[in-house]
Amino acid sequence: MSLKINPELQTVVAPLTTEEYAQLRDNIQRDGLLEPITIWAEQSGTILDGHNRYAICQELGIGFRTKALSFLGIEAAKLWILEHQVGRRNLTDDQRAIIWNDIRQQRAAISRAAAVVKARDAKATPGSVGDTSSPTKPRTMAAVVAESKIPERMLRKAQKLKKTNPDLYERVRSGTVTLREASKPKKNEKKFAEKDYFARIGRGLDASFSGVDPRLKELIAIKKSEWTPQADEGIRCLLHNLTEVSDKADAYANQLRAVLEKNA
Repeated sequence: MSLKINPELQTVVAPLTTEEYAQLRDNIQRDGLLEPITIWAEQSGTILDGHNRYAICQELGIGFRTKALSFLGIEAAKLWILEHQVGRRNLTDDQRAIIWNDIRQQRAAISRAAAVVKARDAKATPGSVGDTSSPTKPRTMAAVVAESKIPERMLRKAQKLKKTNPDLYERVRSGTVTLREASKPKKNEKKFAEKDYFARIGRGLDASFSGVDPRLKELIAIKKSEWTPQADEGIRCLLHNLTEVSDKADAYANQLRAVLEKNA
């Protein structure tokens, strides 16, 4: 029997590690496949749970059984996969926090979709009383904390990380990075995210001239009657100083332009 793989469903949960996959392969080779592969009844032969087991059975030429489950759509199928996997996989607390955050979001998405359908049906049939029951389990943060037994602070970290850095979020899901490592900004990342950091540099540049501005303006307005040999020598030195400052400013300006282009 040949089954189908939907990449969107396959990637809902992180893949097994190399060690976990090797152990699963050894177990199947020794004992055969002890549990059925779950497929989606409405999408004939599409795997919901058991992608790794199916691949190993195909590789080893071992037979397998299937169990079909019915779902109204792909979002409901994803939710089942998440809820099923979070209860059976050997996951770290960080990985569980990531998956439970996905479960909460998935439940919310399904509830919103159901509300849209109810509103549409009510508009099409005025006066009808629709089904007011919730299509999923509670998806509020408090309800998920109670159900998952995961501290709220971890779930909120996961929620924030998914919004701010999806790549790191997936690395936590795979177990290669901890939630604490992913949520802790690097020293420079925090510094460079502060507008005042750049404003302070700008104020410093401005201050470097503020102390001499009045005296430079006096020199610009110097009269011939005030001219002296010392003024001649002094202004020539100041021109040399200003040229050095200008050259340094131009060098920094060019380097900062390159930084902008590199990170654009």
